[in-house]
Amino acid sequence: MPNIIADFISKPLLPFSNEGVDFLWEVNSKDSDLIMTRCKGEEFFILVKNRPPKFIIKGEKLSRPSQVVFLQRALREYVKKANCNILFQNAASSSNRTEIKNHIIKEIDFFAQNFIFDKELLLEIGFGSGRHLLYQAKNNPDKLIIGIEIHKPSIEQTAKQCDILGLKNVILVNYDSRILMEFLRSNSISKIFVHFPVPWDKKPHRRVISSYFINEALRVLKVGGTLELRTDSEEYRGYALDIFMQNSQADIRILKNFNLEISSKYEDRWKRLGKNIYDITLTNTKLSPDNSALSRLHFDFLNNIDKIRQNFTPKLFRGDNFFVHFEEMYASCKRVVIKAAFGAYDRAEHMFIIIEEDKISYFPNNVYAAKANKAAHEIIKKWLNG
Repeated sequence: MPNIIADFISKPLLPFSNEGVDFLWEVNSKDSDLIMTRCKGEEFFILVKNRPPKFIIKGEKLSRPSQVVFLQRALREYVKKANCNILFQNAASSSNRTEIKNHIIKEIDFFAQNFIFDKELLLEIGFGSGRHLLYQAKNNPDKLIIGIEIHKPSIEQTAKQCDILGLKNVILVNYDSRILMEFLRSNSISKIFVHFPVPWDKKPHRRVISSYFINEALRVLKVGGTLELRTDSEEYRGYALDIFMQNSQADIRILKNFNLEISSKYEDRWKRLGKNIYDITLTNTKLSPDNSALSRLHFDFLNNIDKIRQNFTPKLFRGDNFFVHFEEMYASCKRVVIKAAFGAYDRAEHMFIIIEEDKISYFPNNVYAAKANKAAHEIIKKWLNG
């Protein structure tokens, strides 16, 4: 993430615009400022951390734009206006980074439409450098390859490779796959690839493979469709196999040290080190009922903004299979912004709640009515009503 360190900053009056970047408004906590920023139609926060004699100016990670070039441009324009005395920066070092001008990268709203694709679908979760995804796209021009990744630089890198290779059958999305699965139509996917997921040996609740995930995977797979897990972790292999075997009827194939047509540089390294590579393939044998499209969660009431501003303290609510954590408040005379985490314990949403005199909204505004999110949303509404 690009960031700038300065020992002097003259904070500018908002709003102002420069070089295609709009700086709209600001809210403050005890030691930080959030600046709502817009570039190329995307809104995100710039975070200024006040740590005298130094100030750190960077993008707020929960609201990062789809392309880092937008953030770099915004940071350069902000520090220019603020007359910062810069001690360090890496926002300008990549100023020649090109904007991705294609339609490969999609927002989660694209999948919320729940429409039927006219091509056979392959899904890769956590595609990293994109080697395997690009291989599948090049060798299956008649199929549509959907890649899900939470690391935005990997998405940008893979999107650029698709441009270079002229691939038109790829869609990339930055989202938690464990939630996105609920958006996909039942019986719509031919293959799901989960290659070398992070093992999370010390935090197993963060693993992509879980009983819930497997149930959703079997729902979205066609009859005869497969979920292919590839891992070098002995512990993950055993854990995943146990999860797979929990199904009342399971068609499972296990391979050890079989080579695929394409491998990543990390896989090549692990093979040189003599590590074992395991493939566990689960085949769906049942037709699932159709699912309905997920709606976006919203607030339909007004609140007492002054009461929230005066009484806020961090608070944690725990429910059955969901939670809500109000973490931090930023405020100004016109609005309150609360940083929050909520939803399922193993696939939480992390975002902001923006409270203004006439409306309340999530930011980024893409919270959909997954089961745990709906339960958490009801708690949030009750808390806001005091």
